[in-house]
Amino acid sequence: MKLMLIVIDTLRADHLGCYGYFRNTSPNIDKLTKEGVLFKDAHATAIPTGPGFTSIFTGLSPIHHRFYLTPWNLPNLIDFDDSIPTLPEIIQRELPGFTTAAFDNLINFSSHMDQFVRGFEYYVNPTGTPEPLHHHIKGEKINQRLIPWLKEHKEENFFCFVHYWEPHTPYNQPPEFKNIFHHEPGTGDLRISEAPSGYSYVPGWGKIDELWEPPAKGKVSIDLYDGEIKYVDYLVGEIVKTLKSIDILSETVIIITSDHGEQLGQHGEYGHSKVIEACAFIPLIIWEPHKIPKGKVVEGYAQQGDILPTILDLLGVKKLPSVDGKSLLPFIKKEKLEREEIFIEDHEYRALIQGKWKYIRNYFTREEELYNLTDDPMEVLNLSGKESEHLKKMRKRLNEWVKDNLKGKPDPMWEEMARWSARWNAAFEHEFHYLRPKPTLIEGVDD
Repeated sequence: MKLMLIVIDTLRADHLGCYGYFRNTSPNIDKLTKEGVLFKDAHATAIPTGPGFTSIFTGLSPIHHRFYLTPWNLPNLIDFDDSIPTLPEIIQRELPGFTTAAFDNLINFSSHMDQFVRGFEYYVNPTGTPEPLHHHIKGEKINQRLIPWLKEHKEENFFCFVHYWEPHTPYNQPPEFKNIFHHEPGTGDLRISEAPSGYSYVPGWGKIDELWEPPAKGKVSIDLYDGEIKYVDYLVGEIVKTLKSIDILSETVIIITSDHGEQLGQHGEYGHSKVIEACAFIPLIIWEPHKIPKGKVVEGYAQQGDILPTILDLLGVKKLPSVDGKSLLPFIKKEKLEREEIFIEDHEYRALIQGKWKYIRNYFTREEELYNLTDDPMEVLNLSGKESEHLKKMRKRLNEWVKDNLKGKPDPMWEEMARWSARWNAAFEHEFHYLRPKPTLIEGVDD
């Protein structure tokens, strides 16, 4: 048996055709979806890249794996517990003879986070340099190393992790994928929907009067973002063709997901530094040629933390570690996940989703947000001042979740931010002051 975990960085689920996007960005991924299973309500467990991948590799939320920030300029700030087993380590331990391989350059983060390397017999870093140029690498360089490896190891059972940085900025895809989509200012070429709360919006873009229109030629744009998705979809197609050509597609499981999405101008920002749906709503697709139904859509909350136990279940591993996620295989037959709520963490934010309600708390500014996702899918109407009783109910539930998981220990979100604050160079303070921690309370007035 072979299993390929393909993680496409910065990919919003709602920019894929299989999730209803109006542009043809993902024909190869859509084809896999029609022959596999799509999880309709998949969300990140942790945002951004470093915490998200750590949740994928451990099955844990940051409150347990303790990784909240990606230290671009300050090394040695990650308080990751090396006793936590990673997915490839578990596979090596439980499945002797199984080959583990990664085509990835997360080790290029300036902190050199070794949890992304441990357990891989083959770790192929296509960057070719120790410098932290991680998100500049083109996916073609991944495939140039990956495809020969697949041909060489086709007789082996393997777990292969593949990480594409597209569609992360700087949008350096080949020219034929740069100019594939053309949006003219205005809404004539867009698909417009009406929110029950009364505003017009473009799915995957945002509220009509807040759409991202690049101020000048050459700036980042949704056209370029979608072109990068089309490019990485082409690369996924190359993998599928290779597996078929070497006659191992019929014995391979393919899982496609992302670490987080991209705001694309929503809430006035283009990046991925919050827990709003633009960042938290990610794709999760499983393609398996024999045991998994074709064209199945599973409703209900799935998260990154579920990927590790699901993969181990697919591989037949019986002895599972203690994790926050759970295998999704039993829920495929039921068509709906029996999970009433999910929690998402990012930097200084935690969020709780229960049905149509989403509660967001900033643990350093103490700001709160409350959204009705059914009426307000773009999260533009903060109801925290109008729905005080529901706000208190969700605040209480989030506090309970934090306390239950900490079990009396200090909050690692605060501890990691405090380490950052202690090490800020004076030259950085004026630029990054918004990241410095501010006192807050979990108990007392917050209850």
